[in-house]
Amino acid sequence: MGFVPSPTGPAPIFASDEARWDAVQRRDHAADGAFVYSVRTTGIYCRPSCPSRHAKRENMQFHADGIAAEQAGFRACRRCRPNELSLAERQSALVVAACRMIETAEEMPSLDALAEAAGLSRFHFHRMFKSVTGVTPKAYADSHRAGRMQDELAQTDTVTEAIYGAGFNSNGRF
Repeated sequence: MGFVPSPTGPAPIFASDEARWDAVQRRDHAADGAFVYSVRTTGIYCRPSCPSRHAKRENMQFHADGIAAEQAGFRACRRCRPNELSLAERQSALVVAACRMIETAEEMPSLDALAEAAGLSRFHFHRMFKSVTGVTPKAYADSHRAGRMQDELAQTDTVTEAIYGAGFNSNGRF
């Protein structure tokens, strides 16, 4: 029992074993990344938010990260996968990639193209994008295009040049 410190130190909110135990009991997603816990009887380590059954407190040990847990002889849980990115981090990375794809494209990529690039169905991708950003991919693209239009208006002499420079195919589209 006890805490194995890391060189950078634990997050201040989870500085005590009692606070870590409480986070594990609540399956607190905010504690993910701050520490991991291992269970002596199973030989595995988990994220604080792991949905597995809770072990007895006397069989648990807290570690700063997965590397410290592995050095102590524990293997990663196959359910919560503490040695990989969390689901939220994976989703955020996919959304960031989609945003960059939208920003660099001359024409707005279709929802199917964005979803295919992310490796998801169009419906799942749309829900995930909206949950992460708060807007739909179309609304994000429209907002980005409006920003480009403002930049073009400031840099060009005519509105027509700005319209085409911002990526509109015609003034009717604008």
